[in-house]
Amino acid sequence: MSSSKGRDETVNALDTSLSETGGSDVFTKLSAAHFLSSFEQFKGKIRSLTPKSAFPADGSINEEALLRSVNKTALAEWLGTAIDMLDRAARQIQGAADLETQICSADVENKCLLKEKVEDQRTIIKLQSQLIEKERESVQSFKETVQNEVKSYAGVVASSCATALSPKKLQTVVKRIHDTEDRSRNIMIHGLAEKNGEDLKKSVSDIFSQLGEKPMFSIPCRVGKPVSGSVRPVKVSFPSASVVPALLKKSPNLRQSDTYKNIFITPDRSREERVARRALIQELRQKRKDEPDLTFFIKSGKVQRV
Repeated sequence: MSSSKGRDETVNALDTSLSETGGSDVFTKLSAAHFLSSFEQFKGKIRSLTPKSAFPADGSINEEALLRSVNKTALAEWLGTAIDMLDRAARQIQGAADLETQICSADVENKCLLKEKVEDQRTIIKLQSQLIEKERESVQSFKETVQNEVKSYAGVVASSCATALSPKKLQTVVKRIHDTEDRSRNIMIHGLAEKNGEDLKKSVSDIFSQLGEKPMFSIPCRVGKPVSGSVRPVKVSFPSASVVPALLKKSPNLRQSDTYKNIFITPDRSREERVARRALIQELRQKRKDEPDLTFFIKSGKVQRV
């Protein structure tokens, strides 16, 4: 029986034992390697205490020579070496076992932490789902409220429009808009003396020339019924309303002329606008009377002070 063959058998036996017990990790195999190393040292110790004839060169064991060399002293040393070998192997195996236990504990702890993390993620996802559901309910409620309000508003508008847009009111509104557009192209000339057989077109052209303007206009006419001792205003219409602002702006210059100093030009106002204008003029006169040291004027439909 050769020593190499015995070693191989020992190694195979240890590997088989490790596989059957589940000890296939590197730490358990390392302990087995230390055990085999100690076993080899034990065999070396036996060879050193026995004659060479017990271990021939061919690797076999001469059992007779080995038994003849065994005595009390050699046997004690053999046993001491074996005990030392087993003690060291036991410590190494115990150390590997402790290390493996620590690794297993750490692995279990990591698995627990991972499980807790997964549970936390599940809780977060659940809370987010609940929040999304709440938001969806709020949006749905808001949507229903808006729909109800729109329906209510639509009903009110429909009812109001049925009243507000009656044929009679529509006619009134259209007429008012038409009158306003027509009036925007007109001016009223006040203070132009009435004469029998008067040529209003020439008189109006002379007034415009005094202002440095020569606009095209239709045949002017007096407005209202003749009243003794009263001068009716003259209405002048233009193809476009664009010339009216310039004439109104320059009309105060007529006061500087001896011929036209009693003539003034105003917009073509409606009855309501004339009433409001007279009220403003009365207010202006009163303020000028009450505070003669101050200057007042009418602008943007109000009496203002410089």
